[in-house]
Amino acid sequence: MRKLFIQFYLLLMASFLLVTLLVGGIYKLTAERSSEKSLTDLMDSVMTLLERELAEVPQENWPQQLASLDLDLSFPVHIEYTQDQPLDDDSFAALGRGEIVILEDRSLCMEQIPDTNYVLVAGPIPYLSFQHEIADFDYLLLGLLGISLGLPVFIWIRPHWRDLLLLERTARRLGRGDLSARINLPEKSSLQRLGRAFDQMADNIQEVIASKKRLTDNVAHELRTPLVRLRYRLEMLDPPLEDDAQQGIERDISHLETLIDEMLTYARLDRPQVTLTYQTFSPAEWLQQRQHDWQSLLDGKQLHVETIPYEWHWQGDIKLLDRMLDNLVGNALRYSQQQIRIALSQEPGWHIIKVEDDGPGIPAEQRATIFDAFVRLDPSRDRATGGFGLGLAIVQGIMQAHKGSAVVEESTLGGACFICRWPEAVQ
Repeated sequence: MRKLFIQFYLLLMASFLLVTLLVGGIYKLTAERSSEKSLTDLMDSVMTLLERELAEVPQENWPQQLASLDLDLSFPVHIEYTQDQPLDDDSFAALGRGEIVILEDRSLCMEQIPDTNYVLVAGPIPYLSFQHEIADFDYLLLGLLGISLGLPVFIWIRPHWRDLLLLERTARRLGRGDLSARINLPEKSSLQRLGRAFDQMADNIQEVIASKKRLTDNVAHELRTPLVRLRYRLEMLDPPLEDDAQQGIERDISHLETLIDEMLTYARLDRPQVTLTYQTFSPAEWLQQRQHDWQSLLDGKQLHVETIPYEWHWQGDIKLLDRMLDNLVGNALRYSQQQIRIALSQEPGWHIIKVEDDGPGIPAEQRATIFDAFVRLDPSRDRATGGFGLGLAIVQGIMQAHKGSAVVEESTLGGACFICRWPEAVQ
């Protein structure tokens, strides 16, 4: 609210000051000109009268003559030497022309006595002093009016801000996967139409995701059932098929089963909220166990796993992390020539896994899309390698579920280097 209030208040104040200064400035200029003309005429009459009284008196008696006059003025009048006055050249020139010079900062008026080096000085004049005081009061009044505008602005903006905060909190809940979040603004709210549109959008999103889940579950069930039947009937054939044909059909069935499993995993991760089962584990023991599972898949390739301390303890969903690491290692086995390297490290607050290979690598311009579903790079990474284009998308989904990230860089081995990192604290 602070930012919204300040912006609206400053806009209102700027508009208010612009109008006030424009109208007030015109009024003040007109009033000052009128009052200055009246004051000049008045002082001219007073000065002319005094000059006539002094004309018949010797200069050395002027002070006594002024003191003896019953002027009945609200300000004193005295005689001073012209050159003693703190005036600029323009003011001295005006005195020489017989004009009255007004010193507003000192509330004084002066006029040179003709054919002398003396001036009649009148003041301090109460009217000029009052003008100084009223000028300071103007600034004070403007400040008070500006402050007083803040209260109605706050009263007006507060319900809007409250509804906007509710909308923001609801949007955050929806973004975190709480599909039941609704704003439900009251009818009297000025943002009620926006709230109703938001709730309708949330209803549509909830229905689309529920429909997607139903579709995924039904398709998986409907596909797996005939595959099981097909495998059973293949075993029951009499006479059995030749070995090459039997192995080819079984390979295709296994291929389809793996594809279904990949699609189900990706569908699970491609939802607004993925429920994770966090647990604390030793990354050294975990990596050692996974290394035994990969030995039979190396086919003559070299797998180097960097040693890490057994004292390290990480947090995460171990089943999903198993799947992530299997996908990365499987990807490296598929595209590497001879070498694969796995390195685990940690930075303050982060767990990091790197999987590198010496394969063809991934061009820099294609690294931004490599984690998208069903993306294959041509010609080195295509369907001939046996992938479905979902492995890296699943890796990205697992990292996003852990509030982390997955990126690919160029490896020092010459191929690709996949880096996965996620925060150590349970989010």
